[in-house]
Amino acid sequence: MKLAVVGCSWSSRDIEYPDIEFGQLVADYYDAEYINMGKPACSNPGIALQIDYLLDGKMGSLPDLVIINATTVTRTELKLTSKRRFDPKASWDNVQFDMMFGEKFRDEHAPGYGKGYDPSIVVDSFSTIFGEDMQKKFGDGYFHPRYEDAFTPKSYEAMKKWFLYFFDADLERYKQQMILLGSCLKLKKKGVKFIFCPNTFDWAEDLYLQKDKPSTENPEKAVTWEVLEADELLYSGIAESLWLEDEVYGSHEKSPGQWIDNHLPVECHMDFSYKVISHINRHNLAK
Repeated sequence: MKLAVVGCSWSSRDIEYPDIEFGQLVADYYDAEYINMGKPACSNPGIALQIDYLLDGKMGSLPDLVIINATTVTRTELKLTSKRRFDPKASWDNVQFDMMFGEKFRDEHAPGYGKGYDPSIVVDSFSTIFGEDMQKKFGDGYFHPRYEDAFTPKSYEAMKKWFLYFFDADLERYKQQMILLGSCLKLKKKGVKFIFCPNTFDWAEDLYLQKDKPSTENPEKAVTWEVLEADELLYSGIAESLWLEDEVYGSHEKSPGQWIDNHLPVECHMDFSYKVISHINRHNLAK
């Protein structure tokens, strides 16, 4: 069996602490070939690009099974102004891998590095883009060097105003759900089995920055995924295993998860991998 994992940091493989993430644990259980496409700070449209990359054969033969962990809707894609136009046919090769600091990915870790890798966009969360403070000017935030080719001081102020006055997480949930379901349809059309986990999709992080607006941090009603078949849907995403970190270590600050790009110690990955393996076996998804 060939197994692929797509998602954001929760699903990623840490460069310095590999082999403990749930994808590796599931692959080991089935003695499967393993591909991990997860990237810290990735958006849901970015996850769709990861799936396109797999389906375009850019990681070799098609996987037999793809595990998808969705992410929060409060992330975005920024065009790098000095680079080429975004090319949908290039899929994941569009996305800049160099995190510069914080997380450990650099350009050379992109799967297409030295081949088709030619980034035209950067993906990140609004809180990181805005430095967790809407009063900061461009250049004042710790992570702002990531976006030097995406913003001018004026365009940065314009985006802050757009986020404050026009961004609505409920609308984003609807739009991004359609994007993710489109990716699931592509997998089905290619005959690739998948397990979709909503994970942190419902929760909209960073909305504390919208101080004067009614909160859309959580949806009015739970987002439903009934269009997916029972074997395609696992409601319990990797983030739901976070509770075990406090139980084992007392807090995130005392856990080795604080040093790992996917945030979690191995105990949490073991908990989630057990849920995934149970789902695979229950629905006979292993090839």
